[in-house]
Amino acid sequence: MAIDATKIIIGAPDQSSTTGAVNYAPTTATLPTDATSALQGFTSCGYVSEDGVTLTPTFNTANIKDWSKNTVRTLLEEFTGEVKFSFIQTDYDGLCAIFGSDHVTQSGDAITVKMGAHMAPARAFAFNMKDGEAKVRIVLPNAQAVVDGDITFVANQPINWGVKLDCGADENGESIYIHVDEDGTTTTTGA
Repeated sequence: MAIDATKIIIGAPDQSSTTGAVNYAPTTATLPTDATSALQGFTSCGYVSEDGVTLTPTFNTANIKDWSKNTVRTLLEEFTGEVKFSFIQTDYDGLCAIFGSDHVTQSGDAITVKMGAHMAPARAFAFNMKDGEAKVRIVLPNAQAVVDGDITFVANQPINWGVKLDCGADENGESIYIHVDEDGTTTTTGA
């Protein structure tokens, strides 16, 4: 394939004034199979910090060597995936994504987060990005959210709710799906 500068896609969030680029749902939700279709059963979260979203896939391998110490085969021992980002919007939906709805309560404008020796349930996550008409969507079918790092309260900065998602496998053995649509018009039906 020839080089083509139009195929260089940036990872800017695809969000509107009412819908964030990070969304979560129960692991039983119907997952999107493309970059453009509407999400069904997902809850939208708020603004993410300027550091964006970092996806870290890790392939742990082992080499089999022959008598001469030459590598003759490489085996995959383990795959892990991790996604990190920070919410800078403090609201009920975002806090529920991190801590779980059993540990976040809301009454009017008052929100209470209960932190202790418990975690939110595993959830499916979808991250929507765009570059002009091009769309990118990362889907995690079975991700476990945990707080990542310190939560600092400073007078001239937003509260950063650092999140780490450990990517578990779905029923097909897949942990991460990345969907790319070069012109933002393709949708698929079914799984």
